Amino acid sequence: MRKISRSTVVAGLLLATMASLLVYRASIETTITDESPHIVAGYAYNNLRDYRLNPEHPPLIKMIAALPLSFQNLNFPINDASWQNDVNGQWDAGNQFLHWSDNNPISITFWARVGPILITLLLGVIIFIWTRKLYGAYAGLFALTLFVFSPNFLAHGVFVATDVGATFAFLFATYFFIKYLQKQNNKNLLIAGIAFGIAQLMKFSLILLIPYFTLTAVLWVILKHRPLKLISFATVKRMVWYFGKLILIGIIGLIIIYPVYYYTTSGYPIEKQIHDTKTILENSPYPTLANAVSWMAEKPALRPYSEFLLGHLMVFQRVTGGNTLYFMGEVANNAWTNYFPIIFLLKVPTSFLLLIAIAIIIIWTGWYKQTKIALRIAKTFSERLKKFRHMLAQWGSEYFVELALLVFVAIYWLVSMLSNLNIGLRHVLPTFPFLYIILAGILANWTKRNTLLRNLNFFQQIKALVTYIFTRWFKIALITVLLLWYFLSSLSIYPHSLAYFNELAGGPRNGYKYAVDSNLDWGQDLRALAVFVKKNNIQNIKLDYFGTASPQYYLQDKYEPFNPLDTSQDKTGWIAVSATNLQNGRGKPVRNFPNATGYYSWLNKYDPIAVINYSIFVYHIE
Repeated sequence: MRKISRSTVVAGLLLATMASLLVYRASIETTITDESPHIVAGYAYNNLRDYRLNPEHPPLIKMIAALPLSFQNLNFPINDASWQNDVNGQWDAGNQFLHWSDNNPISITFWARVGPILITLLLGVIIFIWTRKLYGAYAGLFALTLFVFSPNFLAHGVFVATDVGATFAFLFATYFFIKYLQKQNNKNLLIAGIAFGIAQLMKFSLILLIPYFTLTAVLWVILKHRPLKLISFATVKRMVWYFGKLILIGIIGLIIIYPVYYYTTSGYPIEKQIHDTKTILENSPYPTLANAVSWMAEKPALRPYSEFLLGHLMVFQRVTGGNTLYFMGEVANNAWTNYFPIIFLLKVPTSFLLLIAIAIIIIWTGWYKQTKIALRIAKTFSERLKKFRHMLAQWGSEYFVELALLVFVAIYWLVSMLSNLNIGLRHVLPTFPFLYIILAGILANWTKRNTLLRNLNFFQQIKALVTYIFTRWFKIALITVLLLWYFLSSLSIYPHSLAYFNELAGGPRNGYKYAVDSNLDWGQDLRALAVFVKKNNIQNIKLDYFGTASPQYYLQDKYEPFNPLDTSQDKTGWIAVSATNLQNGRGKPVRNFPNATGYYSWLNKYDPIAVINYSIFVYHIE
C-alpha cells in the first residue's frame, strides 16, 4: 500500500478548511443575482431536458448545481407564462421556482451550491498537484494556501455562477494540453481533447483556449525544436503537423459537447427553439452568423450545436452592448481600460501584491546578472544581439511551462481590458491560479537549500554557511509574515468575503466608493436585512434592492418597494438601498451615458443607521 505523503495530508487539511468555510457561507447568504436563473435553468435541463432558459451560458455548471435538486420533491412553474410563453424568461422563472411555487428557496440555494463548492475544491487539487509536480511539495502547499485563503475564491467559490467553473476549466484544459506537448502520444491527445470539450461546456469565454493553444504550440515549435530559420520548409511542415493536432483536439471537443447539448435540447419543442432562436437573434450585429444558427435550429441533427452557437452570439451581443456600471465616482455603460488593473490592486490582499513585487524583483535581478555576464563576453553589437536571442530561446525552452502560463495571463488580461464588460474582478479570476503557480515556483527557487560548498576551504565554508543560513531564513521569515498577513486580512472579513477590499482601499467599509456590483453587492444580504428588520421591530421598510431574490418573500408585509425616481413617493421612515443602486444613483455620468443620475444625491446629507454586511445601506429619515 502506497504511503500518503505529509504534503498530501496538509493539502487535504487545507482543502477541508476551505470546504467548511464555503459550506457555512453557502448556508447564510441569499440567492445572488445570477443564481436564480442558473438554478432554475439547471433544473429544467436535468429534469425536463429543455434548454429554453439561460442559453447565454453553457449547461454543465448549471446541471451539476441542480443535480441534488433532482432528488427533492420540488414544484416547477411549468404553467407560468415565463416558461410557456416568454423567450428566455429566466428571471421570472427563477423567481417563481424559488419563491412562489411552494418550495424552500434557502434549501434550494444551499443544495445547488454544493456542486460549485466541489468544483472549487477540485480546482485547489489541480493547483496543488501541478505546482508540486513542477517545484516540489512546499511550493505546492504555498500555492494551495494562496488559493484556499483567497478572499475572492472564498467569495465566489460558493455561487451557482460560471466564474470559478471557468477558472477550473482554463487550468484543467491547459494542464492536459501542455502535458500532451511534453509527451506526444494518442492517449494524451485524446485527454487534451476531452479536457477542451469539458472546458467549452463551462463558460463561453473558454473559446480563448483556441488562440492560446495555437500560440503555445507555435512557441513550442520555436523554442523546443530551435529551427535555424523561422520561415523554412521544415518549420512550416512542423507547424502544419501541430495545427493538425490542434484541429483533432477541437474535433474531440466538439464530440464531447454534442451529447450534453443533445440531452438538454431533446425535450425542447423544435418549434419553440426555432421561435426563441430567431427572436433572440432578431437584432444581432452578426446577421450572417445569426441566420446560420437559426437554420441549424431547424435541423434535428444540428439542434444541439445551434444552441451552443446561439450562446456564443448572445455573449458577443452583450459584450458589445456593455453594462451600466459605477466605478470610482463615475457611471457609464461602456468599459474603462484601467478598470481591471485598479480593481485588482484594491481587491486582492496587499501582501499578495508584495509577493508579486518580490517575485518580479527576483526574476529581474537574476536575468540582469546573467545577461550582463553573457553580453560582456561578446565583442560586437551583432554578437551581443545573437547572444541575447540565444539566451531568450534557451530560457524559453528551459522554462516553457512558466512561459506558457504567463502567456495565458497576458492574453486573458489583454482581452479583459479591451472588452466592454466591467462588472467585477471575477472576470479575471481565471488568471489567479496561473499566478499562484508561477509565484510558488519563483519563491521556492529563491529559498531553496544551497549545496555548493564543496570546493571551499574550512573557513570559507563557515562564512558561506553563516551567510546562507541568515539570508535563507530571512527569506523564509519574510514569506511567512506575508502569508500570515494574507491569512488574517482575508479572514478578517469572513463570512462577508464578497465585500473584501484591501488596506490600499481603506478596507471593506470604503469599498463601495470604488466599485459595486459583484465586487461588493450581488444581492447576497437580503436575508441579513430581514434579520435586522425583525431585531429592530421595524414595521415598514422601503427597499431599493439590487438582486433577483424576492424582498416580498423575506420581508413579507413589512416590505415596500422604493423607487427613487418616483417624486410622489414618501421619502421618510426606514429606507434601505443596495450599494449598487445607491452608487449608480450618485455617480457622475460619463461618456454619453444616456440615463439620468444623481437621484440618490439627496441621501448624501444623511448618515446610514446601519450598513448590512457592507452591501445594504439602511437609513431612518424623520
